[in-house]
Amino acid sequence: MPVDDRSPSYEELAALVVELRSELAVVRAELAAARGRIADLEARLGRNSKNSSKPPSFDGLAKPSPKSLRGRSGRGPGRPKGQPGRTLERVEVPDREIRHRPRGACARCGTHLDWAAVAGIERRQVFDLPEPAGLEVTEHQLLVLRCGCGQKTTAEAPDGVAAPVQYGPRIAAAGVYLMHGQFLSKARTATALAELFGAPVAAGTIASWVRRCAARLEDFAALAAEKIAAAPLAFFDETGFRTAGTGHWLHSASTPSFVHLSVHRRRGTEALDAAGILPAFTGLAMHDAWAPYDTYTQAEHALCCAHVLRELTAACETGSEPARCAAYRATDALLALKKHADTARDTGTPTIDATVQTGELAALRTAVSDGITATAARSSKTEAKHHALFQRLHRRWDDYLRWVNDPALPFDNNAAERTIRMAKLRIKISGSLRTLRGAQDFAAIRTYLATADRHGQAMLDVLTHTMRGSPWTPTTS
Repeated sequence: MPVDDRSPSYEELAALVVELRSELAVVRAELAAARGRIADLEARLGRNSKNSSKPPSFDGLAKPSPKSLRGRSGRGPGRPKGQPGRTLERVEVPDREIRHRPRGACARCGTHLDWAAVAGIERRQVFDLPEPAGLEVTEHQLLVLRCGCGQKTTAEAPDGVAAPVQYGPRIAAAGVYLMHGQFLSKARTATALAELFGAPVAAGTIASWVRRCAARLEDFAALAAEKIAAAPLAFFDETGFRTAGTGHWLHSASTPSFVHLSVHRRRGTEALDAAGILPAFTGLAMHDAWAPYDTYTQAEHALCCAHVLRELTAACETGSEPARCAAYRATDALLALKKHADTARDTGTPTIDATVQTGELAALRTAVSDGITATAARSSKTEAKHHALFQRLHRRWDDYLRWVNDPALPFDNNAAERTIRMAKLRIKISGSLRTLRGAQDFAAIRTYLATADRHGQAMLDVLTHTMRGSPWTPTTS
């Protein structure tokens, strides 16, 4: 077969160049798309508790090194000046006294000290637990009296004494306290009661105590919801709460005096309506930027700046150079405003210095505008996410910065996050709650205990009141 060694014509070369250019354009587009996907995946892998809403437990072994946005306070380690300390003080009348005589002879003359006179006492006190004495058993004897007519009448049993043999309210309160106050499992609670008090309690008995306690707190949960709904400022948050083998949500509403927790299958408005607080709330609601909160338009809204600082940190770490620059400047302006707001609050000044406020707000607004421009192309999911962040800062400007004009208002939603953090320990320890009823009981008891703690009440004391049938109720004006 003859070989065609003819040189290609100009038209053939031109067609080949066009074809190669077309293929090169496709390759370049695929390469750009691949780079975008790689950047998105790197951004996802780089998410941690410092640059996203992920909890610290999400970090695992890749926990990032501490990096606070607050800067140095200038205060040394130890207890802050003026904060009250706790010192173990000697009591005047101890429970028992043990006297110790010097051993041997006088160090000066060698005389034996068996018959020497007491010249003084050096007192040293040791505070410790007594040896476990076991349970105290009280027998209630119901007398049966016979009338002259022959009729027998039996005395009524005291309240709470309903069975021939039963546990009393204090040991039941201790069981609920260990399980839902200190987050032990049922088995470990039973072990602790047996070893501490000599009470061989079954795990099923502890479960029945929890159910009885929660049933007696239904009115308390309604009271907490009512008080929070009527408050001028409340904090709201939600978190995943695995229950009955599926995903559920723990919803939190709180004020400095009251806490309300509820568990629901849904995360959105269906659950918020079921809790019954936001539909009636007309004050200032502090929360994150999750959209369902904003559907309650009868309330004012304030957005958490701690959340937005974490998002800006992510933009500083994974954004393009212009986006990083804008995020850094926005972060600096926010932190400068917070520093002056903290100073104003600590000194009792009603507002931030006007010159500082004007300058930092202008810097923040410019940074947000530059961030919108820098991410307008939204060429990748990561850049689109950063664009949404800057757009939200622009759109919700007043909601993010209410605390600037009134330093008494909170900068962040940490009050709600602290409320949820303790409840999350239950899931961290148990993995999940087996039934929805058990999760709802847990929420009712934690509502009660968290509110009692905010009123300076001891958890074990208020649980004992509940197990006696008369739950503690806060004194409210």
